[in-house]
Amino acid sequence: MLRELHIENLAIIDQVRIGFNAGFNVLTGETGAGKSIILNALNLILGDRVKDDIIRSHEEEGIVEALFDCSVNPEIRRLLQEKGIEADDTIVIKRIISRKDKGKVYINGHLATLQMISQIGEELLNIYGQHQHQVLRKVENHLDILDEFGGLQSLRGEFQEAYKGQRSLARRLQELKDDKERGEHERDLWTFQLKEIEAARLRPGEEEELRQERHLLKNAQRLMQLAGSSERLLYSEGGSIVEKLGTVERDIDALTALDSAAAPLKEAVSSALVQLEEAAGQLKGYLAKVDLDPNRLEDIESRFDELQRLKRKYKAETVEEIIAYQARIERGLQGTADLDADIALLERQTKEGESKVGEVAARLSQGRQEAAHRLKQEIERELGTLAMERTTFAVQMTPVAGSGDVVEVEGVMVGPRGAEEVEFLISPNIGEEPRPLSKIASGGELSRIMLAIKKILTKGAHDQTLVFDEVDAGIGGQTAEVVGHTLQDLARYHQILCVTHLPQIAAFGTTHYHVAKREEQGRTITSVERLEEDTVVEELARMLGGTGVTAATRTHAHEMMQRARGGAL
Repeated sequence: MLRELHIENLAIIDQVRIGFNAGFNVLTGETGAGKSIILNALNLILGDRVKDDIIRSHEEEGIVEALFDCSVNPEIRRLLQEKGIEADDTIVIKRIISRKDKGKVYINGHLATLQMISQIGEELLNIYGQHQHQVLRKVENHLDILDEFGGLQSLRGEFQEAYKGQRSLARRLQELKDDKERGEHERDLWTFQLKEIEAARLRPGEEEELRQERHLLKNAQRLMQLAGSSERLLYSEGGSIVEKLGTVERDIDALTALDSAAAPLKEAVSSALVQLEEAAGQLKGYLAKVDLDPNRLEDIESRFDELQRLKRKYKAETVEEIIAYQARIERGLQGTADLDADIALLERQTKEGESKVGEVAARLSQGRQEAAHRLKQEIERELGTLAMERTTFAVQMTPVAGSGDVVEVEGVMVGPRGAEEVEFLISPNIGEEPRPLSKIASGGELSRIMLAIKKILTKGAHDQTLVFDEVDAGIGGQTAEVVGHTLQDLARYHQILCVTHLPQIAAFGTTHYHVAKREEQGRTITSVERLEEDTVVEELARMLGGTGVTAATRTHAHEMMQRARGGAL
């Protein structure tokens, strides 16, 4: 449940802190007062992209911070623990957006990512915007709604896994068949290429080895000069460091004989002398290995040219790619016997995969048939409570069309989402055949159908936060009152936040917030006020009568509120 929302420096909001309650929370106010900014802030908490103009003018940063009570949602705590974030019964998500950089996200004080708050936000908030009902105009969404209603997501996931596995096997099988066909037609070419590559005696990592050796050969003179000079200074020449340190060692021996306290100095000097002698020996060994042979450098350059020629010829970026190609043509030249065995194995596996896909697709189709029947009944029942009691709702299921990723499995066409396409149909008028909802439903009808669907889909869950942005689009009068009653019913199980312009809906709110803007010191500022009962009546009267609020509109507003709350007039 959303307990508190803090917004700072967003659009015309200077600073606002809103405490929300359980039940039905209503936000009202004049158009342009800032209600949409509050919803935009909630969307930012869900990980939405930042719009360029969202930060308040003359400010460098904007802040959105939300406090959630997740005491009844252990899934949230589990998700956070998986990401290394400890959480008790509350979660604080803070998002800082900046003009200068990408901004920052925090969860309970821990630095987080947009992907993390997006994933967690799905468990915290469900926002149904004023154009959310347009989802119903996209037919491809209807199948998702049906599967969610039927609790078929797990079965659909099982189908998609089986489908993906079968398609992968089928692609691999086709690749092997293509290899076999190419091998039969290109055996002579492969034989020539294999001889050429084998003659080159390629080794993984050879290029890098040659590159390093070439670098050393090109700098051999300088290497010998540096190593020789160092060795002579250390050991070979008269007055070398080792010779002088030997003298020091002898003097320290004499010193120690006179004063035993100097013994540690003797050990230090003797140890240093041994290490320097070892270093001198290593330098001699290094000098012996430095190669000044110009013929070797010429051989390396020639080998480099050969490798570059082969890479160009076989369109390879590295020698390793040529070696991999060599392995492939070797397999092709081993004869069709090996390929035939692999093909036979993959054919059996593909057939088994098809059987699995067909079996799961059949179960999914059966589940969808049953869910479609129940969805029809429940949608029509809910629409009856939303002043659409004469509307017929139907779920049309048709076989998937044979194109794109659709394939035939055991005589049935299946696609990535199953063996059928789904489209919702309605008939608002008695005697008329149901027709595609996406084409004939009005905006008001779509709003009510979407509300009915959301009520049905959330029926089994509890304590979610559902945000409705102007769900009253395209409706009014008695229908609006019915929508308000439906939202009130939803608020028995969920926290509801609703932005509305209709008093018939606002009257049902258990907590009412008024969003207003004013001018202060030459700046526009938005404020949010929680209304008491008498001021709720005043706000409802304003929504009913506009600027001309009269005693009659106040009485009407009071009666409307009492009726919505089930009280006596």
